Amino acid sequence: MGRLGDLVVTVGADTRAFNKRMNDVRRSTKATFGNIQRMGVGMSAAVTAPLAAMAAKSFGVAADFEQSMAKVAAVSGATAGEFKKLEQDALRLGSATRFTATEVSGLQLEFSKLGFSADEITKVTESTLALAQASGSDLAQSANVAGSVLRAFGLDASETGRVTDVMAASFSSTALDMDTFADSMKYVA
Repeated sequence: MGRLGDLVVTVGADTRAFNKRMNDVRRSTKATFGNIQRMGVGMSAAVTAPLAAMAAKSFGVAADFEQSMAKVAAVSGATAGEFKKLEQDALRLGSATRFTATEVSGLQLEFSKLGFSADEITKVTESTLALAQASGSDLAQSANVAGSVLRAFGLDASETGRVTDVMAASFSSTALDMDTFADSMKYVA
């Protein structure tokens, strides 16, 4: 029986060492989970704040677009169907060009102020965007000049692409710029 007594004492001693190590592991695990939890809170803040800012900006962009399109509707006198086409055109060109949909709707507003119909506006918008990009001028000035040329020479809105291509080629191959061209057109027309 002496051996059985030795065995009990040895097992008891091994259990105490095991329990001490288990307590060490528990403390270490608790500290690690605390660190992970604090890191998670920090990461959540780092991710949540930018997402909230993006959502707010997106809401602002959408509101700006809606407000700009409301101005187009008011000035152009477009019917509901015509307005829907203008809105779709602004969204399409806003995603297909370097200009935003809000900027495109601003261009549509400029053409509305020049007396262009909704149908004419859809015909002139894309070419005018290309002119503004090629010449480095703003959209309002591009609309004013392109619209004035069309009206002065009695051209149909479908001719805008041809007119703006000639203008862009002139601007890129000579010292002529949008301002000089606009001044010259006052006398030529």
